Amino acid sequence: MPIDEGFKELALEKLRKVEEFIKQKREDILEDTDQEDLEYGLSRELVLKGLGKLWEEGVEKNNYMEVVFTEIMEHHDGAYLKASFRNSLGDAYAERYVSIWSSGKVDISHALFVRFEGIHMRIERVKGDTFKLFMKR
Repeated sequence: MPIDEGFKELALEKLRKVEEFIKQKREDILEDTDQEDLEYGLSRELVLKGLGKLWEEGVEKNNYMEVVFTEIMEHHDGAYLKASFRNSLGDAYAERYVSIWSSGKVDISHALFVRFEGIHMRIERVKGDTFKLFMKR
């Protein structure tokens, strides 16, 4: 049964709000950033006040995502299933990574990828309004 387009649009609108917040904060994000460092890649942690709630709604608790990858892996302590899910807009996409271990353990992580002004950025939530960013031109 196909997904209701209204449900899909609601999910993408939540992601759009996160993308807009990041793009509005680009001055704060790029502050004290040496442009030469961006050529090789730069990692930093930032507190982005107000992003936590948007992140939760638009990335972590977003109920609609498309499956982009699945794989069964063997590990020294058993087999596990890896799956990746994605919501995608033009210059931004959110991914959810799920690993289900044969022991029943489930690992879930999230990342947001944003591109603006020639800079590619990967964002992960550390805690609350603190985020880890990796940027590269």
